[in-house]
Amino acid sequence: MEHLYFCTYFDFNYLPYAKLLSKSLYKQNKSSTLFIVCMDKEVFSILERDPILNSIVYSHNELIKFRPRLKKIKKERSVAEYFFTCSAQICDFIFDKNPDIELLNYIDCDLYFYNSLKPLFDELGKASIGIIEHKFHWSNKSKKKYGRFNVGWISFRNDKVGRQCVSDWAMQCIDWCYQKLENGRYADQKYLDNWPKKYSNLKILKHKGANLAIWNVKNYNIQFNKGLILIDDQPLLFYHFAGLRQLNAKTFKTNLSSYYVPLKGVLLNNIYLPYINQLLENMDKSNIEFIKEMKQTNLLSLIIKNAIKIKNFVYKDIIRV
Repeated sequence: MEHLYFCTYFDFNYLPYAKLLSKSLYKQNKSSTLFIVCMDKEVFSILERDPILNSIVYSHNELIKFRPRLKKIKKERSVAEYFFTCSAQICDFIFDKNPDIELLNYIDCDLYFYNSLKPLFDELGKASIGIIEHKFHWSNKSKKKYGRFNVGWISFRNDKVGRQCVSDWAMQCIDWCYQKLENGRYADQKYLDNWPKKYSNLKILKHKGANLAIWNVKNYNIQFNKGLILIDDQPLLFYHFAGLRQLNAKTFKTNLSSYYVPLKGVLLNNIYLPYINQLLENMDKSNIEFIKEMKQTNLLSLIIKNAIKIKNFVYKDIIRV
């Protein structure tokens, strides 16, 4: 497998996540480079002094110089909306700074890798764009209105189609990127719904072990066999720890209850517990403030809050370590 290139971005709050992302990526795919855009001065200073293995670091100021309109947008949008706006800008920025990259893979920093990514890249082949569906369980199909595809992993080839897709997505997010449903749009994510029809040579990646997360884990039989986590009959490639929240120094909420998933068995013992223990080892403070996270807007917010309380009671998803 050829050298792999990835890009991500985060602020100080997500640094422990990024360290685990990098560690797991290097363990499973040693021939790789991770491009990082630091979203605050604190994390940039830390990573200049103590670099993450196999990484190349850029400052938020460098991103602003590349796309000056972000300076004004940062003042006009919420913190979460600004982060969503930046996903596409960072892909465009990394290509601009590294024009010889053949394939760039955008990844959220709360991913963790468990096996070689060769099966996923074999599936991608020579496609210009690779995207992954949320694969919502039927009990959560209503959430598809927020986007058929997840932004946690996107592959862009450095060809005409791939670069056009990155450029179009970046400009769309500059013009509109808010945490609300409006005219078929939602944050940076729902733009992807149109990509299969809009761009040729696009591949929808189907590997069951790619981007396993709280919204799709209920679809599968998860087993631990001879040191491997299996999703039905396929190895787990990477898990997306979206929704994981630290409540206090040693208590975490997985938010699996929001998707009617019980926290037990392999999911608890071989995925969440090992990950949380590693997180705690990499934390410099007791709590993390989370920013880049989807929030639903609904006039019936009181009903939703009560429903959440019921799900929390039935599907206990708290981990105390």
